[in-house]
Amino acid sequence: MLERKKISIQAFFYCLAIFVAAVLSSESVAATEILNIRHWAAPDHTRVVIDVGSEPDYEIQEEKNLLVLNFRESMNSPLLPAEIPINKPGIQKVILRSLSDSSVKIEFVLDKYLKTQVFPLKRFQDKPDRLVVDIFVEQPVQKEAVKEPSSRIKQKKIIVIDPGHGGDDPGAIGRKGTCEKDIVLSVSREIKKAINRIPGYRAVLTRDGDYYVSFSKRLQTAKDLNASLFVSVHADAARNRKARGSSVYCLSTGAASNEAAKLLARNENLSDIIGGVPNGEGKTDSDQIILNMFQTNTINLSKTYAGSLMSHLEQINELKYKSVQEAPFRVLKLPDIPAVLIETAYISNNEEEKLLKTNAFQKKLAQAVSSSIVAYLSGTASIASSSDAVEKNISQDEQKATVKVNGQNEIFTEKYSIKRGDTLFSVARIFNTSVEMLLKLNNRKIEDTLFVGQKISVPAKKTVQDINTGRNVSNNSNKNNNVNGLCRIYIVKKGDTLFSLAKSNSLKVDELRKINSMKDSDSLILGQKIKLP
Repeated sequence: MLERKKISIQAFFYCLAIFVAAVLSSESVAATEILNIRHWAAPDHTRVVIDVGSEPDYEIQEEKNLLVLNFRESMNSPLLPAEIPINKPGIQKVILRSLSDSSVKIEFVLDKYLKTQVFPLKRFQDKPDRLVVDIFVEQPVQKEAVKEPSSRIKQKKIIVIDPGHGGDDPGAIGRKGTCEKDIVLSVSREIKKAINRIPGYRAVLTRDGDYYVSFSKRLQTAKDLNASLFVSVHADAARNRKARGSSVYCLSTGAASNEAAKLLARNENLSDIIGGVPNGEGKTDSDQIILNMFQTNTINLSKTYAGSLMSHLEQINELKYKSVQEAPFRVLKLPDIPAVLIETAYISNNEEEKLLKTNAFQKKLAQAVSSSIVAYLSGTASIASSSDAVEKNISQDEQKATVKVNGQNEIFTEKYSIKRGDTLFSVARIFNTSVEMLLKLNNRKIEDTLFVGQKISVPAKKTVQDINTGRNVSNNSNKNNNVNGLCRIYIVKKGDTLFSLAKSNSLKVDELRKINSMKDSDSLILGQKIKLP
């Protein structure tokens, strides 16, 4: 009996050993599965991405017009075909071969290429382990350069428009499946058209298709062209589906302006990892030097333009924030070129997702951006006040003075103390004046730096001498006389909001509420009768 038990135990462990060996053997045979093969074409290269089930063990062989990747201990997914036609610049097709020694051979049939680059990317977020193959080709001659003599192009102000994300990096995705990378490319193309219609201006896109461009290459484009401005275009997203509105960001060399800005910058800065950039690209030893240079003049210029952009965006969409936001965005690290990042609207909001997809709204965004650029670079735009004048930084004991403008009219002035976040545009908004007027009152140039605590001359709040007519006008006069004038009755329809009705009637939401004796907590109801001018 005892002997039989001993034999039984030995048999059990023998079977267990065989089972473990079989499991280990099967795992080693199928250690790496080739899951999928995808591709994108950029102007200077075609990228092929191989998704794999685990970190790949491979070797590279390259012959004339043939690149071969040998994957050891691997297998092809049964869903993958034996041959994948690509027919993009530099490559004709990809051929997959499963070999008898449990390995996989992937052949890239190349054509008229300059060089290849192969590098792995580790598993990240929802992306599996990947092997990236870049086939570089000779760049085609730019059509724009052929149309116009280089001497005339150099005379123009170059604006670099940067559609965010692209290729393997879709960016935010709306509830209806809308990808941020597609929306911002469409918007950027419209911005380019709008800018190119303006005499003396020329727009250049950092990407003009569905492919990824690294941060360093985006920035290098602006540097190579000696651009006057860099505008990165994005669409926002939040877990709160009700979040909505446009916002504008500048680089911060320190902390972000709020927790949301910090989170946004952190997500956007991951694009190089998601989009697929070789290790080390974009990380240079000059980063600290660049940041030190930023702390002087360029950030202030960026904020000045951001103020102009916000004032124009406010005319077509609700603003998420009433001031320029700051965060450490890698894509804005330019030492001597003003750079901003615009979040056009919330792709995670059902209404704004639909809005972003319409050509009409995309053109409105393009017009707002192009108009703000002209206003900033000319320095002559008159900025309409979007809020009541901020009085807390005006020194009460400062004597009011009169200053002659253009040697003719006089304007009453007082002193304003610059606080953190102020720009010439934001101060102009507060005092319902123009940047040009502030420059004249203070004998300044647009590129001069503002310092916290610095006192500048601004139009007096109570009375100013109208520059054009010589009339005395009140800065605090009611800008919308129709608020107290005749009104008509309007029946609220489906889709109406206080914001949309206020915009279409040249009012502020607060003024619309005032006409109708509405509280801040009151909302519109379908079929409700309200008063409009």
